[in-house]
Amino acid sequence: MKKSFTKSLKFTSLVFLAVMMSSSCKKAEQGIIKEAEQTPVLYSYEVTCDYCNISFTDATNQIKTISSNVGKWSYKIQKQVSFDLKLSVASTTSTYQTIQAYILKDEDPVYGNLGYNRAEISYNMISGNGTSSFGSYVSTTPSGGNGSGGGTTAPISSVCGAKNKTGGYCKRVVVGGGRCWQHK
Repeated sequence: MKKSFTKSLKFTSLVFLAVMMSSSCKKAEQGIIKEAEQTPVLYSYEVTCDYCNISFTDATNQIKTISSNVGKWSYKIQKQVSFDLKLSVASTTSTYQTIQAYILKDEDPVYGNLGYNRAEISYNMISGNGTSSFGSYVSTTPSGGNGSGGGTTAPISSVCGAKNKTGGYCKRVVVGGGRCWQHK
């Protein structure tokens, strides 16, 4: 009799434990779903350049300008907005300069790339569509090896520019533009 009572008590305890775990999992799942629904989407701009001017649409749909930026710059929009995000970057030096310009959604790039001397980006948050225009590298070395020609050549390669896990950007050279083999 003692053995059957012990078995019955163990079985009852296991059933009770299983019911408690099941109901707490459902509550946790509901809490995660509610939290995800309440968390607003956070958009931001991120630019890396030296000696450049940055114009952008801020959270109040006003155009703001940052003059003579050096290094990495970012701006976060902390509220829901319904207008197009616009970002314009232009080098203030006459020599070629690498510009990385991105629009991010929850810290992940959704639009942008790497270019030279200028960048224009527009992104519609509702449709998820964007437009961009980036400057390209133009070589000023003479073509043809004999010193004649003296003109400029069309760009033959660019840098991938995809954001990587460490927070930096891929620097692989890609012939003809676009992304490298790993970030396609």
